[in-house]
Amino acid sequence: MVYLSHLINHIFINQPYDHDHTAKQAKPLFLQKTMTLISEQLLVELKRNGADYFASVPCKLLGDLIDLLEHDSTITHVPATREEEGLGLCAGAFLGGQTPVLVMQNTGVGTIVTSLFSLALFYNLPITMIISHRGTPGEKIGTQVPMSNAVKPLLDVVGIPYFPFNHHRDVKKVGRLVQHAQVAQRPVAALLDFDFWRSES
Repeated sequence: MVYLSHLINHIFINQPYDHDHTAKQAKPLFLQKTMTLISEQLLVELKRNGADYFASVPCKLLGDLIDLLEHDSTITHVPATREEEGLGLCAGAFLGGQTPVLVMQNTGVGTIVTSLFSLALFYNLPITMIISHRGTPGEKIGTQVPMSNAVKPLLDVVGIPYFPFNHHRDVKKVGRLVQHAQVAQRPVAALLDFDFWRSES
């Protein structure tokens, strides 16, 4: 079952859903390079602050970061098919002595509410959640917008501290959330919108 899960995720990451694949192919070269550079900076800061285990669920905005995770031999990266699976993997990693980060899309917050309450919060698990904030200005898929509007109130209800970021200059602040989660002894979330990935100066 685990092998099948990893195989499915390998397919998802290296051969994304059609709309993601098309969007990636259609990205202007300068934008693709910008997103890759920002992803590299972000990974450096997460690791600098102690992150050594990453579980990821595919997303267009996070594609470059996930590619970097897949090829980084200094950390453990486990692709997940669903956010609940990723949260469980991060819980196990923490109990095994590692410092976990869950990389996911904001629409997935709606699917892991029960797991956040009954697992992550109940057992005080310091999991850093790197969340792409889809549905913000720059989004081309209308169905992403409703969850974009709901994600902050939902995190408030669950009791997960969240920090929105809209410029790549904030990568150091995002990275410091890894240590903040350890201090808070609970999950914390970074919400990274389209501007975060596209800012050039």
